[in-house]
Amino acid sequence: MEAEVVSSFFSNHKEIQASKETKNIGDEFLEIIDDLNYSLEQLKLPRSVECIYNPTLYARETFEMYIKKFCNTKKDIMYFGMNPGPWGMSQTGVPFGEISSVRDWLGIHGPVNKPDNEIKDRPVQGFECTRTEVSGKRFWGLFKEVCGAPENFFRTSFVYNYLPQQWMKNNGCNLTPGDFRISEMQALFDICDPIFIKVLELYDVKTIVAIGKFCETRAQKALKMHSPHKTYKILYIPHPSPRAVNNNDWDKKAVEYLKNLNLMQYYT
Repeated sequence: MEAEVVSSFFSNHKEIQASKETKNIGDEFLEIIDDLNYSLEQLKLPRSVECIYNPTLYARETFEMYIKKFCNTKKDIMYFGMNPGPWGMSQTGVPFGEISSVRDWLGIHGPVNKPDNEIKDRPVQGFECTRTEVSGKRFWGLFKEVCGAPENFFRTSFVYNYLPQQWMKNNGCNLTPGDFRISEMQALFDICDPIFIKVLELYDVKTIVAIGKFCETRAQKALKMHSPHKTYKILYIPHPSPRAVNNNDWDKKAVEYLKNLNLMQYYT
């Protein structure tokens, strides 16, 4: 009896097809982030940015936990943030990742490595860090109060940061894309805007909730440039940072925003 001969083409085709079938949304998202990080490595930043932390690299284990635990399904709503904070995502790998919120409410905890170039005044200590990030505490604290269990938030929603990097001066002073002139950031926008659109399409997002004015403007311009024929609802809530002007009682104000924007229906 002759042995069956199977073309390597069909064999490889089957393997590729099986790979596609087993790949989930979380895996595809992580591939997009890897592509983004590769492009960012080629980016020339203003001289005042002297140190870069990228927690999607050195805090990869807990970043992936966040994606695989909570961002593995289609989402109607994206909460759109700017970039990691020094005592939040830069420590935990989770957007707005204030430590107690990530560990005790989201149930994410694990080892965090060091960035390649660490500033003494901005150490990365992972979950051993004793500092609290106000923005993350306010943001996740709000949804803990509204949703009870994190699954009630992530059933329809997730959080995505426009830029996965924290920027600093050599003394540890924080810098954000919003601190620079538009002309200085155009090369960054050319990289991050198309990635933002890819993430929207991957998750089949319908509503973008911009956290702060920078993200509202960026969402509007990215969609106009790269996805002009598709309609998204862009909403705005104030950024929870204590640096923002007139930002006392952010929690109460944010609840009113959620009510007025008809978003509370998704969480209660």
